[in-house]
Amino acid sequence: MINTADIYFPFDEMETHFIKSIWRLQEYHIHERTETILPKGTVEIIFNFSDNITYFNPTLDIKTTLPYCFINGINYKPFNLIKNGQQYFLGIQLNTIGLKVLFDTPVHEFNNTILEGSQVCQSLEALSHQLYYKISFNEQVQIINNWINQRISHSHCLKTLSQIHNLFYAQNLNDITVKKFCNEVYLSDRQVRRLSTEWLGMNTENFLRYNKYLSSLNLLHNEELSLTQIGLEAGYYDQSHFIREFKSFTDLTPKEYQALNSNLPGHIFW
Repeated sequence: MINTADIYFPFDEMETHFIKSIWRLQEYHIHERTETILPKGTVEIIFNFSDNITYFNPTLDIKTTLPYCFINGINYKPFNLIKNGQQYFLGIQLNTIGLKVLFDTPVHEFNNTILEGSQVCQSLEALSHQLYYKISFNEQVQIINNWINQRISHSHCLKTLSQIHNLFYAQNLNDITVKKFCNEVYLSDRQVRRLSTEWLGMNTENFLRYNKYLSSLNLLHNEELSLTQIGLEAGYYDQSHFIREFKSFTDLTPKEYQALNSNLPGHIFW
């Protein structure tokens, strides 16, 4: 099996508010395997130049072949990719607020599903063709950045992007309640709930709960911390609370995940 991977991190302040990375992954001559992807708190626009890959969502009992270009929204439960042969993915990993800026579509419509790119935005089809015929990753990144800049220049959401980013992503939210959060940002519960639903696709309670889970997911890759330490640092009030909440998102206990995990948080290879 031959693997190559490339990654680009944005450096422009505006872009870093909603783009996490642009990445490319190529795998050749691999036997059939299953990759389980746990909820990771990001959304992705993915260009799929691979041999056939099957997407299986056991929670929704959906099994389908991945389209040429698709958008993977926020997930609350794991899904599986069944891979065989050559794999070639090019992806744009976003914070959830990136969907609002790029497409001005209700964010919750992307939750727990994959949507074919052309059904969301016609320009994604032309972008796919441009990227397919470029071998250089740097050239592909430049094409993607040009497309992104064109999209955001016409977005009426751009003016409020920095405010939304600072509201939901610029502070440690592990050990915090909805009431305390509202007090710290000087907004009412109703105002915060409206913004959270509009920009994140989930209400404030679920956003804070999801954030604690994500923190614990990443901390589980720190071998120096015990499970008790991880639970407390992520904001859970005791070990049983940590186990229950983690399992509600992953169908695994934290200990089971540690036994199975790879070097890539949120990904399990079978």
